[in-house]
Amino acid sequence: MKIRSLGVAAVFFSVLSLSACGGAKQSTERALTSEEASILAEVLFRNYEAQGASFYLAAQAGDGGGTITVEGIIDWKNHQGTARVFGGSQPYPVEEVWWSRDFVAERRPTFDEVMAQVLPTVNSPVLVRKPDAVKRRLDQILAIVTGLSSQTPDNAQLLLQMEGSAFIRTDELRNRQAIVLRYGKRTVFWLDKETKTLLRFEGNNSTNQYPVVVDFLDFGRKVVQGPQASSLVNIANYGDQLALVPLSP
Repeated sequence: MKIRSLGVAAVFFSVLSLSACGGAKQSTERALTSEEASILAEVLFRNYEAQGASFYLAAQAGDGGGTITVEGIIDWKNHQGTARVFGGSQPYPVEEVWWSRDFVAERRPTFDEVMAQVLPTVNSPVLVRKPDAVKRRLDQILAIVTGLSSQTPDNAQLLLQMEGSAFIRTDELRNRQAIVLRYGKRTVFWLDKETKTLLRFEGNNSTNQYPVVVDFLDFGRKVVQGPQASSLVNIANYGDQLALVPLSP
């Protein structure tokens, strides 16, 4: 199965800074310097140049409460990814996901018994559907991760004028010295102090109800392998027969 690029909502559609754990905190919040604004303006461009990364994400699952964690890889060049999912929707939780511009594909092992009544010949079915970042929390999370890249740097001068943008502090994360910078009022980036690589992204939705923390590791080209074509089941083709599939997560 070929996975194509994912068109996502702007990454800043739903972000607000969170408290994040770390060590060796120094300094206090202040306005950005011109140099810091330039560094912050290039964060997403550096991600695009890196092509991809592995990531670990923890987020508020949705209106039902609880936490969802997602661990996988993102290919920023082709806007696609794959990940393991823990927590989230009950019953029939998503355990593995693949995504691109055109679809989200979910593996829900506990749904196999229901699927066997509809398609008894399909083993280990993977449910395929269109992305829906409005109604589905999982899709919102995937859009954030995928949207953290840009083919061009931001405008540092405009960023300096943006209300809320600030140097927050220096800190330590995973034994690396970091600078913590806020983009506007709602987005926080942890950057390696030496290389300026993105170590952590913090955000939330506009109502401050769904915090998200994404840690990035192992930057470089990532190859996303899709599920076996024989296991794919397009939900749209089965209407009411698969009506029991819950929103995810």
